[in-house]
Amino acid sequence: MDDASAEETSRPAVPVSGMGPLVALQHEEVRVFVAMPGSTMGDTAGWSSIPEIRRRLLEPVATRIGEILGRPATLVVEKEKTATGAVHRSMFAEALDADVYIADLTGGNANVYLELGVRWALRDGVTVPISQDVGDVRFNASSSRVIPYGPMPDQLDDAIRRIADAAASGLRDPQRVDSPVRDGADLVVVERAELEGLRHEIRGLREAQAEDLVEAALRSSSKARRIELLQLAVARNPASWRGHFELGVALRTDGWYDEAEDRLRTAVTLKEDFAPAWREIGLTLSKGGAPGDEGPRYEAATQAFDRALALDGDDPETWANLGGLHRRRARASDAFDVTALEKALVCYRNASKLSGNNTYPLMNTARVQLLLSVVRREDPTPVVERLRQLHHLALFAVHDSDGQDPWALFDLADTLLLTGRGDEGLTELNKAIARLGPTERDVAITSVAEPLRDLLRVADRLPAGTANAVRSAVAACAAAATPAAGP
Repeated sequence: MDDASAEETSRPAVPVSGMGPLVALQHEEVRVFVAMPGSTMGDTAGWSSIPEIRRRLLEPVATRIGEILGRPATLVVEKEKTATGAVHRSMFAEALDADVYIADLTGGNANVYLELGVRWALRDGVTVPISQDVGDVRFNASSSRVIPYGPMPDQLDDAIRRIADAAASGLRDPQRVDSPVRDGADLVVVERAELEGLRHEIRGLREAQAEDLVEAALRSSSKARRIELLQLAVARNPASWRGHFELGVALRTDGWYDEAEDRLRTAVTLKEDFAPAWREIGLTLSKGGAPGDEGPRYEAATQAFDRALALDGDDPETWANLGGLHRRRARASDAFDVTALEKALVCYRNASKLSGNNTYPLMNTARVQLLLSVVRREDPTPVVERLRQLHHLALFAVHDSDGQDPWALFDLADTLLLTGRGDEGLTELNKAIARLGPTERDVAITSVAEPLRDLLRVADRLPAGTANAVRSAVAACAAAATPAAGP
């Protein structure tokens, strides 16, 4: 597709009336432009008076074209323009803008040949080469049909008729190509403003389609279908930060951590101040990676969470996720890293303050407090009492979801397992496992089992009943998980 710019603002195309089918023009009047020598017709010209050529040939041609088409025609000669500015810009603009372009090749004027070449490159038609001596037409233009003219009456009458008829015939047939440059070439010319408008419209349509695909993906209950739709969304609109973000989240929840990080990094490149994307990067880094790279990924994840909190320090989910990162860091060595556990406790407490009665951060706060008290060989009684209090809140959360939320059931199970009511806790644990969907089962069971395994590492410091209940719960999780992903 060719780009082109014109001096004047483009106007709506005007249909031509008269004989033959209608054709669109660039102007309300038929614009007839003449490219001809500016000062002299050249040494070989038999008729050298440019004003006479205009009066006796060109003006009658324009009049006849208007009569044939039933529409006024305007004759334009470049040298007669009075506006200041670059001549070449105006001259080459006419090569695109004129409805009819007459090129007088008399005398072999180089500028006229250049202008004709530009016209042939830009427009399929209508272009009419003329010359006083057809035999003197040079270069590749000599292979085109050139209409001769001269000062004698019969020459003038014939030339006026032939030039006007050629112009009118071309205007009536928009499919006709008289340019040897464009004949057979699959090209159209669009003005730059129109092209940019089309590009803008296409971008808008792609963005709208991408947003529709994102919405459809979020409504889908199938993880595979959700990822497929989100991949289509970012393919339609690579600049959609939301599409990349949602795709990163979907890939992360499906265990594709490296791919998820890549999409989330793209999201923050497109929208650097989007805190949830930084939180998701931290969460992805904290879960993925190969054995041995925990240290670098831990640092990178911490930086991502810190960036998210710098943008939105009131997001309880980010605080809870950062708490989970510190807790995983604490269990990475043979002995628990107490400093990391204390950091986890601070994060969970911040999340609890921002979450009201949400059992997720409250229960994690209590779990870390219990582990710290056991590791430090402190009396766990205050924490156990706190878990008994949280039992009522967890029970309410289960009832509030009609017993269908597995995470509420997991929290309820822990309030029982860790307070001496092991059998009841195992019952609720099995209920929770039964309500897990197949795609989330193993990830969820691993998440539930890890804090219980932490307590088993210090089981000799727990009350016997609590230690036995925790062992039974870990065994139940192992039995429920698929063999390849079992905890």
